[in-house]
Amino acid sequence: MADFQTHLMGAAAVSGVTATVLVMADIAPQQAVIGYFVLGVIGGLLPDIDSPTSIPIRIAFATLAVVAGFLMVFAFGTQYSLVELVILWLGGFLLIRYGLFRLFNRLTVHRGLIHSLPAGAGFGLATTALAFHGFGASAIHAWMCGAFVALGFVVHLALDEWYSVDLYGKKLLKRSFGTALSLGSLRQPLGTAALYLTVGGLFLLCPSPRAFTDLVLDRDTYRGVEQRLIPGDDWFSGLLRRMTPSEWMDRSWGP
Repeated sequence: MADFQTHLMGAAAVSGVTATVLVMADIAPQQAVIGYFVLGVIGGLLPDIDSPTSIPIRIAFATLAVVAGFLMVFAFGTQYSLVELVILWLGGFLLIRYGLFRLFNRLTVHRGLIHSLPAGAGFGLATTALAFHGFGASAIHAWMCGAFVALGFVVHLALDEWYSVDLYGKKLLKRSFGTALSLGSLRQPLGTAALYLTVGGLFLLCPSPRAFTDLVLDRDTYRGVEQRLIPGDDWFSGLLRRMTPSEWMDRSWGP
């Protein structure tokens, strides 16, 4: 399967191209598009959170432990002394960073149900619901956030499948072929059913996707992109003037 750097670069490339299309189509403001791009990269790393040795899972649990520790401090900051708050922070950090981390690793198997297409849909839907209900984002913006997470997730799975094809070996397909772009596991029927139920429940928590799908599927949305595929008569119009102080331009090119 692909390594961490390949997953990172692949998700960044696909998310970057997709975000560029949004900028050219003037669908979202630049600040929002930057956020979509970051979410796409994060989505490209999510499938490996079930691996205890993966970089994403270690970063995720370390960050979660630090944040949870400070949330405990903020909650009890007016009641306890500084020493007691430090002890609370350390306790919360150690509990999550090592206790919850070990429990998570015991309950999950690398390339298990998390490493599947329905899991990618679940992460995307969870992002959509969180953006809509937790951060007050519009329906279109929330679905765009979830779509980029799911896009990065699928890119990760596709890269793993690609690396399962050995064009130079004796066997064309490696044993890992088909384990990434999966719809679940027959060996884990209860877990697979629970995963699909979770995806269905998350969808019900999300806003209506109609406005988002109408925007994405409307050909008029991308008409500006089609018109700007190649430059017109003037290449990089206005770039030199933007990069050069106006006074210098007047002195250099003026009469």
